[in-house]
This record gives sequence, structure tokens and C-alpha cells, in this order.
Amino acid sequence: MTKILYSNDLTACFSLWRKEGMRVLGPVSKAKTSGFGEVQDAHELDLNLVLTARTLKELFFPRTEPMFSYSIGKQKIETGEFLPSENPCIIFGARPCDAAGMAIDDELFNWDYRDEYWFRRRDRSVIMTIACKESDDFCMCTSLGLAPDSAKGSDVLLRPLASGNGWRVEELTPKGGKALQPIASLLKEGSEAAAPTAEVPLLFDLEACTTWLADPENFESHFWKEISERCIGCGTCTYLCPTCHCFDIQDEGDTYEGIRRKNWDSCSFQLFTMHTSGHNPRATQSARWRQRIMHKFNYFSDKFSVNSCTGCGRCTRECPVDMGVRETLQAISTLQK
Repeated sequence: MTKILYSNDLTACFSLWRKEGMRVLGPVSKAKTSGFGEVQDAHELDLNLVLTARTLKELFFPRTEPMFSYSIGKQKIETGEFLPSENPCIIFGARPCDAAGMAIDDELFNWDYRDEYWFRRRDRSVIMTIACKESDDFCMCTSLGLAPDSAKGSDVLLRPLASGNGWRVEELTPKGGKALQPIASLLKEGSEAAAPTAEVPLLFDLEACTTWLADPENFESHFWKEISERCIGCGTCTYLCPTCHCFDIQDEGDTYEGIRRKNWDSCSFQLFTMHTSGHNPRATQSARWRQRIMHKFNYFSDKFSVNSCTGCGRCTRECPVDMGVRETLQAISTLQK
């Protein structure tokens, strides 16, 4: 029999997790935006969102975070390292496209150097996703080989019941199974039908796009100037992307004390590739947009055998000039016809 978690038991469920020392986070809406925040009660969650505006990535890779501090005294130099909290947490109600982004970035952060800031958070977190029964015109997970009920990156998958009063519970990883143990008394056995998942149409031919991008003849194509004319280089698309991971490191302080800090950065910014000499190898917005697309669907996949995009659609959904990955890949698909 299938395990079922009913909506009426959700607050009690959160309470049991907290008794085990786990924080509970989920999608919340505040001040005209939405993202993931800590919750005490099920009524604080906004589970009706197609997708939060801010991505799950921020819980594992904050916009800014201190790495270490230094203090120079008369007799010695003192340093202190900042490490992420070791408190375990349950992330309830993420969407499959966000969870998939975490699995994609696992490859990057464990490449030539294992980023303990990322993995300390990943290892102590359980991601419980809810399969999507609704989508909007910006969703494109199926075009990227994923689905509204994709299991990639999730520890537990929840399928909404057709009745709307709970979820069928699917354990996906040992970590997910361990997280379900404290709430075992609240999981009922049943055979209630799950609601159908959202229908997300294919919006472009991904294979045709990646083939075109891999052809060196297309690197200097006039296409890049045409497709990027509207781009203002604001970085919204990169900051809202579940897989973008660029950052820089800045030292803040003076001769005697300070903090070294990691901050998000973006390949869309003019200064991102500016050399100390003043030379900028990607001096135009078209070159920067080309880099963004090539990185996601050519360079990254060459190294890690996966595209750096989950089809969440945020880059188009939130773009102030109505462009994004979708429009670019649709245009490339058209070039193949």
C-alpha cells in the first residue's frame, strides 16, 4: 500500500521534525516575492505557486557569505573560519526543476575542488519535492529531458492526491527514508489516486540546438548579435537560475582586520571578464549572451555530461525585456529547419 500524508497532519509533521532537531523550510510569499524560508506552521506555506520567484539554490549557495576573518595584533595574527550551520533541515514543497538544479551543481562543486560550503549544506538537508499538477507558459522541463514529476535531486517525491487533501509519498533516497521515520505515525496507508501531472509541451529541439552550438562555424554567427539586442545585462536571469554558480571573492576591511567574502557574480555583467589591463575578451552584450548559452548547453555538458538548465523558465518569466534561454533555443531550433 502507498503511504499518504494528509494536509491536516502537516503542522503536526513539522512539529515532529523540529523535536528531532530539524529546521523546516518551504515556499513562502512575502513582500510581493516568493522564496524559501523557515516555517513553524503549515499555513505559512504557499503551495499554490507554480514556482517560487527565488530559487532553492540560495539555501545551499547564498548570495553572499563570509569565508574567514583576520585580525592583526601587535603580537600575532588571528584568523577565524566561517562554516555553515550543522543543523539538519527539511525542505518541504520544492518543485522538481529546482531539486534537479541541485543535482546538476553537485557535479560542479565537486569537480577539481570539493566545496565544503556547498556540501555541508547539501549533506544536512532533505529535499521533499511536490510533483507539479499545474504549469505556465514559461515552464519547459520536458524540453530539457526532465518532467513535472522528475525525481532528480529529490530525496522524497510527493504526488498531490486527486482529492486535493494530501500527497502520496515516494521515498527516493536513504536520506529521505530516514527523514520519514519521525513522522511514520502520520503516514497513512491508502490507495487514493494521485492527480495527473501538468502537461508541459516541448518548446524546442534540444538535440538540434546542442548540435548547432557545438559547431565551431556558429561561434561567430550574426545570430548572437540579433538574439541579444534586447539584453540589458541586468543579471536577473543568472541570479534567478537554479544552476548558475558564478561568484567572486572580495576582501572587506583594512590593514588590521577584515573578512573575506564570497559573492554571487554573473557572466552577463560587463566587468565579469574585465582584465586588469583594461582588455575585455567579452566586451559586447552579444558575446556575453553567447557565453551564457554556450556554457549551459555546450561547455558544461562536455565536462559533466549534463546541460546546466532544468527548464524552470525563470530567466524568461522574470526578464524585464522578455527574453531568456527559451527564446534563444527556439530561435536556434528554427535555424535548423
